[in-house]
Amino acid sequence: MNNQVNPAKHERRDGGFTLIEVAIVVAILGVLTAMAVVAFDVVGRRGALQNAAFDLQGTMMSARTRAMSRGYPVWVLIYPTANRAGLVGGAGAFSVVEDRNSTYVRTPWKLFALPLKATSTVSAVYFLEDYNEKVRFETLTPGRIGLFGAPFLTLAARTCSFCSDAGHLAGAIGFSPDGSARFVDGEGDFDSATNHTLALRSLEGRTQQLFAISGPSGYMAVFSSDKL
Repeated sequence: MNNQVNPAKHERRDGGFTLIEVAIVVAILGVLTAMAVVAFDVVGRRGALQNAAFDLQGTMMSARTRAMSRGYPVWVLIYPTANRAGLVGGAGAFSVVEDRNSTYVRTPWKLFALPLKATSTVSAVYFLEDYNEKVRFETLTPGRIGLFGAPFLTLAARTCSFCSDAGHLAGAIGFSPDGSARFVDGEGDFDSATNHTLALRSLEGRTQQLFAISGPSGYMAVFSSDKL
């Protein structure tokens, strides 16, 4: 029985991969990379609505907490059609305003003259176009009742129930040191309704996040409706 290793085969193995083997490996890596990119993009799109909703809810909760701890009003301004280029034609934006001297409680219309950029007064600005361009301020079910849980069972779904159009859609929520909330429309007038709603929607598929805010208590709740 011949136990000798074929020298020719041994030399080919030591010489490295053949061109065909390299080509196969490169092709496999290309397919895996493409699959990974597609999967990452899908996950990013699916998470855009949840990320934006989380940031909006967190911003409102933080504004209320700061108002109570610092003793002056803190406002969250809502611009449902804004983008980085202007106040119309976009997916929306929201910002936080520190009202250290209660200036905007007396003259709330001045809130909407503030720039959509960070300043000593505007402490934070969020543009929805930054969330993978897959989310905007909008409800998929305008006027529908029954999508909110207690204690907001009678509220109707709205993109922004306290916003009004004064050249562009806008509104503001003012959190007071006592924890309550007040609502101002885009023309600077206080809204007398007790509770109000906001909505974010995904631009892919029929999914939305609905927000409800109680004026007397400042309590906020988020609902992911499956009754579309």
